[in-house]
Amino acid sequence: MARAGKTWKVYSQLLSQVAAHYGQRLTVAVAPDASEDNLLIKFSADLKAGNAEAALLEAANIGEQQYRYHLRYIARWGSQRRQLLADGGNFQLLEGLSKLEKDGLLEGLQLSGSKAQQVRQLSDHTRQLLPVPSGSGWLAPAPGTTRKVQVYDDRQVVWLYPAGEVDFLEGLHPYVARSLIARYVPTQGVVADPMAGDGVVPQMALQLGHTAWASDVAPAQPYIRQLDLLGGKLGEIFGEEYRVAADLLVLHPPLPETLKISEPRYTDWLEDILENCWEAVKAGGHLALIVPITASVPVFARAERALTDSASKIFGEDIEVPTFTHLAVSRDGKEGWHILVYRTPAIKEAEGDE
Repeated sequence: MARAGKTWKVYSQLLSQVAAHYGQRLTVAVAPDASEDNLLIKFSADLKAGNAEAALLEAANIGEQQYRYHLRYIARWGSQRRQLLADGGNFQLLEGLSKLEKDGLLEGLQLSGSKAQQVRQLSDHTRQLLPVPSGSGWLAPAPGTTRKVQVYDDRQVVWLYPAGEVDFLEGLHPYVARSLIARYVPTQGVVADPMAGDGVVPQMALQLGHTAWASDVAPAQPYIRQLDLLGGKLGEIFGEEYRVAADLLVLHPPLPETLKISEPRYTDWLEDILENCWEAVKAGGHLALIVPITASVPVFARAERALTDSASKIFGEDIEVPTFTHLAVSRDGKEGWHILVYRTPAIKEAEGDE
């Protein structure tokens, strides 16, 4: 049997003391009981009125804000979250899972260990419940999907997302992927991720109603096509099935230390990758290069230079800086990404054309 969680013990003891204070008897069980909420409504009102109820919180070593904004609402949790809390689930983690519980996605979940371990356990659990896109490589959006996200403009160059957010899609954070797609594909279009990793970008694109391409040199999911970008031009591969190009192509390459190559060799490697991607981006479309904020300054500079040099070579222009730059970072500042975006030239009408 799992060890009872500390927060659950504190909550249970407080409820028993509050019930006794009002001359009632209450046994706190995992299944929620309306009498709990009714009792705490009365207790909260008396506490706000400045009566002697504050002494109960002091005796239990519970801060008033902790009670008012956190513990008090355990009475409204469903059985699944209450059971997880009773078994030692992290309270802060469980507080944010009301929608997952409402949608029935906590069934069978077990949590143990540190908060970081529990986040991973939740990640693994929810990943198994995700619908698997049909196909391989080209993925069509589910019928009826529509984009209901904010469109980001050029002025919003910093995208913040919650620290510790439950992230069951590896690699780029879902909030960042959503922001990137919303910013650069404002209407139904095509999003390509030829370094898809675990599939966060194509899955978010499908949720927003776009068609997606997903490939990787080592696919982690069955819907991601196996593809080495050094083996050929992506645009030609697209043309084998459809004459289509991407409105947005996202590249999230590994760092030199992961590839086990030197920094100078990394620049050459990245330019080779980029050269094989440009043809897959439509005229007037965007290519986004993702660089972790943990990358060293020299590596970041090399990535930026590889992007501008490659674009200069392909499009015959003197390009010194990306068209757009963004910084996406967690609110605690411990993780994030530089997003370097280049907008490909639009098709120019020939002189004399009407």
